[in-house]
Amino acid sequence: EFETFRKYPPTFALFRKASQTYHVPNDSLTIEKDQKVIIPIYSLHYDPKYFTDPELFDPERFSPEEKRKRIRVLYLPFGDGPNS
Repeated sequence: EFETFRKYPPTFALFRKASQTYHVPNDSLTIEKDQKVIIPIYSLHYDPKYFTDPELFDPERFSPEEKRKRIRVLYLPFGDGPNS
């Protein structure tokens, strides 16, 4: 089921508004308070930099070994947090 939601997320992006100013570490980017932010879920899930051969349906991507290798917040079919 994890791989199904990676390939077919219920929404293509998350839309948020910054609650405070945030300076992105190791970057010159600053997100100002109240700035709208779009997190492109579909693009992240299909980026070969994060998911090898992203067009392929491969449930093994979510084996315990593979999950340990991946950055946790790259898989966001329902967003992130206690209510997702």
